[in-house]
Amino acid sequence: MQTIFVTGTDTNVGKTYVSCLLIRKLREAGLIVGAYKPVCSGASLDAAGHPFWSDVEAIRSAVGQHLPLDLICPQRFLAAIAPNAAAELEGSVVSNDLLLAGVSAWATRADALIVEGAGGIFCPLSNELTVLDLAIQIQAPVIVVAANRLGVISHTRLTVERLRQNGLDVAAVVLNEVLAPDVADLSHKTNAQQLSHWISDVALLHVAFCGEAITILHHSQALTNPFLTRIVAMS
Repeated sequence: MQTIFVTGTDTNVGKTYVSCLLIRKLREAGLIVGAYKPVCSGASLDAAGHPFWSDVEAIRSAVGQHLPLDLICPQRFLAAIAPNAAAELEGSVVSNDLLLAGVSAWATRADALIVEGAGGIFCPLSNELTVLDLAIQIQAPVIVVAANRLGVISHTRLTVERLRQNGLDVAAVVLNEVLAPDVADLSHKTNAQQLSHWISDVALLHVAFCGEAITILHHSQALTNPFLTRIVAMS
């Protein structure tokens, strides 16, 4: 089973949107695709007052099977704060063993697995582990989702460099358009060029605002992950 770890430069950069897009593209290629979000915090309430986690539901929908929530995300908490803090509010703790065990649960179920982290790479998952720590344990190629807005150059470079310092393969950076076209932010016109210059050995991909295609902005010789090349070729 080929695994890809999706992280971001921050929260609200579109990790779940890009993860769902990757899942759907891989399914279109004829693969059985699994999805795993090790822990999620921040629930909404439905009309009956029952909690639901929109990111988890979006990922489950993208997989295309009505799977148990615990298979997609076995640890879910209500408060929209770091998972370990959200767990504490409920008198609980995030299980380190379960964070990793959820990957193994997919081993015989899928050809490919998309693992989506929470927040940025230093977001705490448990009282001991961050997103970066989990990525190091999983040892899968990493896709970094970055929001095309002011600040993305520094945030992306810091993320990529730290991942590499810990021996992880950064398969690509996905520059995601999170701002509506009418929002004034001059940086969004130059960010792609700047990222291509400063991290020229990383494939830079692009997702338009509410877009369904993944396009190449820059790849040099870096776009080597077979699943990514297949996805981009289909877009």
